[in-house]
Amino acid sequence: MELLSHSQILAALSRDSLASLEILDVVDSTNRYALEHKGAVPFACLAEYQSAGRGQHGRQWISPYASGLCLSIKQGALNVPLAGLNIALAVTVARVLHTLGASDVGLKWPNDVWWRGHKLGGLLLETRQGKDVVIGIGINIKMPSETEGINQAWVDLETVLGQPVSRNTLAAMLIEQCLETFRVYAKVGLSAFRADWLRFDLSYEQPVTLKISPDSVVRGIGCGIDEKGALLLQVGNQRQAYVSGTLFL
Repeated sequence: MELLSHSQILAALSRDSLASLEILDVVDSTNRYALEHKGAVPFACLAEYQSAGRGQHGRQWISPYASGLCLSIKQGALNVPLAGLNIALAVTVARVLHTLGASDVGLKWPNDVWWRGHKLGGLLLETRQGKDVVIGIGINIKMPSETEGINQAWVDLETVLGQPVSRNTLAAMLIEQCLETFRVYAKVGLSAFRADWLRFDLSYEQPVTLKISPDSVVRGIGCGIDEKGALLLQVGNQRQAYVSGTLFL
């Protein structure tokens, strides 16, 4: 078991990348902790275990102690569309995983990380009153084979790569690249990320179902995303854009 190391992660980052970094043993949610952090930004925190980790649509993120990466990065207000930033950060995570050799990793709109039909990770972007932005990233690294409470097919990164993975190395890579994405997105928006989204998009040209609400379901063919990050579906003879919902492949 490799525990998270403050010194190792900082040593792998570019100088002055972060204002501060915290490693927590147990916390309810790294995103909640980061949102309430009063210090300077950019700020990052990681935890060995989250007792109330959060995923999309209010779901719980389950990761046994030291078995995954529970990372949150806080950035100052960017005054940019958050839907597109969500997409840009998902692309950033996929790029990092491909760099490590996970060539079959793809993205399910808007920000779930999948590998061959199994969920590998996900992101949760949050802000309060339009101020600081926090991106939470959860990646399964080396999960116990009998992990209770997960109600979908899952996989961990060591299975994907067929070899051990340093959580400290991965944490530093994600922090560095996400900070760069904040900078790039603030300047040019989603345009720098749309081509790679198309490369990673698991729904492109595939029949999918989008559950918008308990009483509203749309079925169509994936057509990528628009310039704002909305999901494009061919529904009958019309191409329509959707900004929310749960996508099923």
